[in-house]
Amino acid sequence: KKVWRNKMKFEKEFAQLLFRNAVIFIDSAIGYINKGLDSYVNMLQAIVNLQFAMELALKSSVVSYCGIRTVLVSKQSNLSDSEIEDLYSANKLKVREFDDIKNFTKGKKHLYNFERKEYQYMELFQKYRNCVLHSAYVFSEQERRDAEKDIMYALIHILGILMSGENTADRQFMQEYLNDSQYALLLKNSIYNQELYNFLKKEYEDLYTCPYCSTRTMTIDYKCARCFNVFSDRHFFEYVNCGYCGEEMVICDAVNIEYNNNYIRGYCLNCDNDTTVYKCPKCGQFINAELFDKTKCHEGFCSVFE
Repeated sequence: KKVWRNKMKFEKEFAQLLFRNAVIFIDSAIGYINKGLDSYVNMLQAIVNLQFAMELALKSSVVSYCGIRTVLVSKQSNLSDSEIEDLYSANKLKVREFDDIKNFTKGKKHLYNFERKEYQYMELFQKYRNCVLHSAYVFSEQERRDAEKDIMYALIHILGILMSGENTADRQFMQEYLNDSQYALLLKNSIYNQELYNFLKKEYEDLYTCPYCSTRTMTIDYKCARCFNVFSDRHFFEYVNCGYCGEEMVICDAVNIEYNNNYIRGYCLNCDNDTTVYKCPKCGQFINAELFDKTKCHEGFCSVFE
């Protein structure tokens, strides 16, 4: 598990600024994606903006994990903290080339769970960006056909790692920082949704159906990685065992069950079957009534107080 090191105030500000700028370029790229990548202008803008975002996000992440000296040129990396802070305040920091920082992360075990494929995509976008800016690069027909798939892969599998939090219950996903209206349009893209699902399957062993957006993108921490709604508050939601798949993933409305004579329908977020949930008025336990387990609370009997 990666550990975020304690950072000096200016070092933290530097990483946050890089991150914020990366978000700006991602938002711009998504705007062009939403306009349609069949247009050469939109494809080119999406590719170049995503590559800018990858450079900024990688630097921000490496600074956060390994310190600002890791990304500075050797002459500046050997300076004192106060000298580096003065350079930062004067906008005179000099950062190593993207290639150097990228290669540094390859040698740092467990910094990211990138495989060879992710680095190949980083190099592909770097090639496109350099050729477009320094030459007259002509995209082949195959490259143009693959553009949308490649862009979605880079957006989710690379930036989604560099800019998302740790894989924990309160994880913040990269998409949560994006422009809401542009992200809402992106969610209509089938390639994006499939690639997001592939990413989540790789990150988590199990996924569940989100009660809000109805896609299989909710994590075991009850947070949807697509719409970002969270369903863990036991004041509003309760979970009971499913009689079909056996998982404790049958969700029900914990607020209104008492207004329905302590019965309400529940829906399994794992296997999509529904059932009846009963709340014991004496001990407050929630039970799958259709399991017909007489040792558990049921109408007229409380397993705790009787």
